Amino acid sequence: MLVMSLHKLTAGDGYTYLTRQVAAVDSTERGSSSLGQYYTEKGESPGQWMGSGLDGLGSVAVDSGVSEAQMKALFGEGRHPDADAIAQELIAEGKRSATALAATQLGVPFKLFEGATEFRTLVAQRFVAHNMAAGRKGNATIADEVRARVRTEVGIELFGKEYGRPPVDERELSGFIARGSRQATTAVAGYDLTFSPVKSVSTLWAVAPARGGPADRGGAPGGGRGRHRLAGRERHLHPVGD
Repeated sequence: MLVMSLHKLTAGDGYTYLTRQVAAVDSTERGSSSLGQYYTEKGESPGQWMGSGLDGLGSVAVDSGVSEAQMKALFGEGRHPDADAIAQELIAEGKRSATALAATQLGVPFKLFEGATEFRTLVAQRFVAHNMAAGRKGNATIADEVRARVRTEVGIELFGKEYGRPPVDERELSGFIARGSRQATTAVAGYDLTFSPVKSVSTLWAVAPARGGPADRGGAPGGGRGRHRLAGRERHLHPVGD
């Protein structure tokens, strides 16, 4: 039995948690680890490319190893996994850098946001100014009614700046303030689907003999079945909006 977990990968550096988790001591020898080693060695095995989407990438072969540079290009920048090599080849052929870069882009570039929204930044500045004017430290506690008044003033100010008019009513203003209060988010570059066997299967794989045991016949726990599950997800999961 396999259990699947799902986590989103944000564009930019969201992929790095995967590269950091690749274990330096992972072994490819089947069934050779002791049970203690199996549970104490941390990290994930290096990844391999698989899935029907590889048909559109050309240079990426099924079961080939995934490099950090490829992950950065695909999940970090929304470009072909072999973007650097492709761009260098095009430039060598006489193409301009901008043309080479565009040729490696997969769809619309990811939207990346850094820091707080304009609303949050301006409200924080007003809080500090309020405290300083009262002769207190900039990070001193502010009464709830004062905080509400400042947020309203900033909301009306930024609303007028964006739309060229004042809010029609309190509902329109509160919606604008709610959106401005949220932390800026970054585009989702992909999803991490992790297929894990139940502990009883993992234990059997870890303690089985190297020859003649389950590990010798089936490799790492969940490997083949994980591929089958992935193929099933590709067939039956539909894009949002369909």
